[in-house]
Amino acid sequence: MNAQVENTPIQAAAAPKLTRAEKLVASIERLKAIIVSNTEKVNDLIAEYNSIAALAALDAGSVVIVKVGRKFADRDTTRFVEGVVLAVKEDEDGSKQYKVQYGKGFDAEVTVVTGAALSLPAEVPVAEDAPAAE
Repeated sequence: MNAQVENTPIQAAAAPKLTRAEKLVASIERLKAIIVSNTEKVNDLIAEYNSIAALAALDAGSVVIVKVGRKFADRDTTRFVEGVVLAVKEDEDGSKQYKVQYGKGFDAEVTVVTGAALSLPAEVPVAEDAPAAE
C-alpha cells in the first residue's frame, strides 16, 4: 500500500554523517546562541521593570527626561529634553499623568505626559538641598 522509497546513491550522499564530537559541538553552539538570546531578553525585562519602579517613585521636583513634540507623516518634531515634574495625577484606573516643566526662564514650557514619555536622566541627580541654578 505505502510506496517505499529506495535509498539511491543521490539520497545517501545528501546527508553527510557527523561524528559524535561534531554533533556535540553543534549542540553546544546552538545552546550558546539560545543563552545569549535569553540573556538579552532577561536584561531587557529587568531594565523595563527598573524603569517602571523608578517612574512609580516620581514626585513633584523630580528631574526627568521628557519626550516632547509630534510625529507627522512628512516630518518628526519629537525631541528629548530635561525637565522637572511639577505635579503627578493618578487616575481611578491607576494610570498616572505628569505635569512637566522644561526650558529655562521666560521660554520655559509646561506639558502633560504619561509615563511612557518619561525616563530618568543617566547622570547622578543633584542633591535636593543644593541651590537651584538660575
